[in-house]
Amino acid sequence: MAFRVFLSYSLDPADMALAWRLQTLAAAHGIEMYVPQHAGAMPAPEVATVEQAIDRADCILAIITTAATPMVQRELNYALEREKLVIPIVRTDLAGHPLLARFPKVFTFSPWDNPGAVETQIVDFLKQQQLTKDKQQTIGALAALGLGLIVLFSLNKE
Repeated sequence: MAFRVFLSYSLDPADMALAWRLQTLAAAHGIEMYVPQHAGAMPAPEVATVEQAIDRADCILAIITTAATPMVQRELNYALEREKLVIPIVRTDLAGHPLLARFPKVFTFSPWDNPGAVETQIVDFLKQQQLTKDKQQTIGALAALGLGLIVLFSLNKE
């Protein structure tokens, strides 16, 4: 059975390619990544599909580089209610959002800081979880890829 990841994201529309690139890289390594559509209000059937994808996911990777939309807040609240493992990677200036206070650990980044430090924090956090070594490595690698893509996209804008 494939390892399943749900990607919850709040990105600048110009950075949406980041989500699709991460999904493509995950698929190339046999990881099933669900990337929901975040276009406006979702009708009930689509919300149910998103919730089912969260229920099936082995972990939730949350990448937040803009203010968390209501849909992202809904996804993350649902994941918390289901006691899913969530890896929130959040731009430093957005770390004060009340939703994020509910997570055991939030990983903040700035494009100007060393991304290796955040990767190390994520790996250390994963070691504390009750996960197999394979799952730790898979989640850690996806988080590192996501973080690397975020930094590249951010630097490209400058």
